Amino acid sequence: MNIKKAVEETGKHFLNVAVALIIFAILQPIIKGEFNLKTGIIFVTAYIVILLIGNLFIAFGGKDDG
Repeated sequence: MNIKKAVEETGKHFLNVAVALIIFAILQPIIKGEFNLKTGIIFVTAYIVILLIGNLFIAFGGKDDG
């Protein structure tokens, strides 16, 4: 298996985790009316970090050196 493809797929996995984080940690409490600003800020920060890691993995995995 090509290591670049593995890195790209890992990046896609990180993006999926980021979407799940937004749905379960941010949107669900807002819909239920149980949103806490402090927790929201923490999870939005975690979302941004995970999103950046995923995008970096996809960018590095998708590069073609040839």
